[in-house]
Amino acid sequence: MILMVNCSYKASDSNTQFFLELLKEKLEEESRSIPLKKVLNGGFADFLGELEAADAFVIGAPIYVDGLPAQAVKLLEMLLECDRTPLDRKPVYVVSNLGFYEGEQICNLFDIVRNWCTRMRMTYGGGIAVGAGPMIRATRSFPLKKGLHRSIGQGLERLANHIRRGTHMGNCYANTKIPRVVYLQAAHMTFRRTLKKNGNK
Repeated sequence: MILMVNCSYKASDSNTQFFLELLKEKLEEESRSIPLKKVLNGGFADFLGELEAADAFVIGAPIYVDGLPAQAVKLLEMLLECDRTPLDRKPVYVVSNLGFYEGEQICNLFDIVRNWCTRMRMTYGGGIAVGAGPMIRATRSFPLKKGLHRSIGQGLERLANHIRRGTHMGNCYANTKIPRVVYLQAAHMTFRRTLKKNGNK
């Protein structure tokens, strides 16, 4: 069983959950996604039991100030305080996205998780970083196997293959082929609509 945790503050209505669901489709084996809010609100013991029994652990998280969200850091700290023996060498993977166009911005988040894995004696297997995450979700009717989102589909497929085998993939940076200028224009329009909706001019 593959255990996934969604570390987004938005939980089920988040870009992170969207990408975790895409990964689950490609895994083609038993997997379970848990919102971190549930883990931190009294569900840590059950989560730890599932993690110990899982074949692999997937951390899904958006980037926050070039790193993990505070609640994700809290989870990693809680796990550091536990008996690490049952988790020895368990493979850990990352699915991350951000609003910036360039997925390479996520490199520091990968480093944080890799360093944590070293302290936990778990095995860092790598992850996928998706730039322009909101745009990918908004254009989800476009196929992932070809066209604008081809590298994202290929990255998720590659990650799923490594998770199934429990092997090291390294870090994959996947970006849409939507032109950067088009993405920025769409982002600015969305921002202005949000301001107007909230009563700001």
